Amino acid sequence: MSMWKSLDCAMREFLCDEHGGYTIWGLTWFMIYLAIGGLAVDVTDAYRNQILLQATADSAALAAARELPDENAAAAAAMTSAADNLNQSIYGNVLSSNDVFFGTWDFTTRTFTEGTAVPNAVRVITRRASQNNNAVAMNFLRILMLVGINPEFDVTTEAIAVGYLPGCLRDGMIAMNQLDIRSNNSHVNGICLHAQNAGVDLQNGNYFEPGVQVSLPDLNMLPNRASLYSNNPGLQEALREGDMYPRDVNRINDIINGLRNMDPDYLPDFMVDIHPSTGQRTVKPGVTKTTGNSLPNVLVPNTVYDISCNGQEKLPGTVMTMVVVVADCRIQSSSGTHIIDGVVATSYSGNNASIKMAAQTNLGLADNCLGGGGVELYTPGDIHISAQGDWHGLRIVAGNDVQFTANNNGVYGMSVQAGNDIDYTSNNSYGGCTGGVPGNVATHYKLVH
Repeated sequence: MSMWKSLDCAMREFLCDEHGGYTIWGLTWFMIYLAIGGLAVDVTDAYRNQILLQATADSAALAAARELPDENAAAAAAMTSAADNLNQSIYGNVLSSNDVFFGTWDFTTRTFTEGTAVPNAVRVITRRASQNNNAVAMNFLRILMLVGINPEFDVTTEAIAVGYLPGCLRDGMIAMNQLDIRSNNSHVNGICLHAQNAGVDLQNGNYFEPGVQVSLPDLNMLPNRASLYSNNPGLQEALREGDMYPRDVNRINDIINGLRNMDPDYLPDFMVDIHPSTGQRTVKPGVTKTTGNSLPNVLVPNTVYDISCNGQEKLPGTVMTMVVVVADCRIQSSSGTHIIDGVVATSYSGNNASIKMAAQTNLGLADNCLGGGGVELYTPGDIHISAQGDWHGLRIVAGNDVQFTANNNGVYGMSVQAGNDIDYTSNNSYGGCTGGVPGNVATHYKLVH
């Protein structure tokens, strides 16, 4: 009897003993804190990987877009960019060739449509996920593996990059310094005007049709705006703030040398064949090059004239079509010269105008920029175009000033980039056209998603 009594007392003492009671609570809270801390650390690491993946997707999409429309080259560029950004030995293969898509981007609806003969956009998806065998493993919560759970995060990001031409490069004028607009000029058909460093010097009586844009980095660069608004209809609605640069000015020497060397990447479209899927350019059969000290009286179509001249070279006062003239001296047209599908370029950059078009010179074909017919002018110096001409599909890139005089009507479709000023006098009409203008324009690239 005493034995049972002793056992009963021992059990009571054990059950009533509170020593170590907080150990169980401590272990419980330890597991809770471990879970919370583990989630904090592991989720933060997942977000860190998401940021890395997004930067990699952005870089890969832009790299691919620069190679369009050649899809094979674009896909290779995307893969190389991704591998360079995230070391595969650490992060695994974050970009698969199956996650590079080609298509078109609609700026109006902001939608990407996969599949097209000539893509202008690339969609890239980067992953650290189980399907790529590189999911983001947890650190603190690996303890769950003890109960058969393999804790991982699947992290996926995407980016879309597109190649495009800003409006002012398709139809407009960009002056690195000042845009000087005299009186009684009309601006129609959505043409775009921009001055970067010194703003716009604007007189009265100018008209800006709805849809036309006039931009400068800061509207305060245009003084006396209230007065200008009342004397220039449509100006207030046309004004925009923003930066824009005549980037092709930096490419003038490359363009001139490319024309001189008959590089298909620089020759005009009427002299090259363009592969429908890769976009590769090759010189058309029958295109030839002629060198000499002066131009002949009659220029033969499909010919590049490489002229090493003294002083000045004069274009014939006839219709010139499907020719390229590259010189190292001043070039001047004759009154009545008409150029259709033509390029005139000179490396001359002296004190006088490098390219001077006489009065009543017609440039381009009046077809609203459809099916060719445009004209390109390139020089590191100045370009001066005189009065009473018709210009259609005209592209100008000048390292210094561009000047237009008065009474030039029917000017539709023009892209002008000047390394200094653009100056035009009175009674001119300038407008954009369907299809923009011809020429070797530097494509811009940006992320749209």
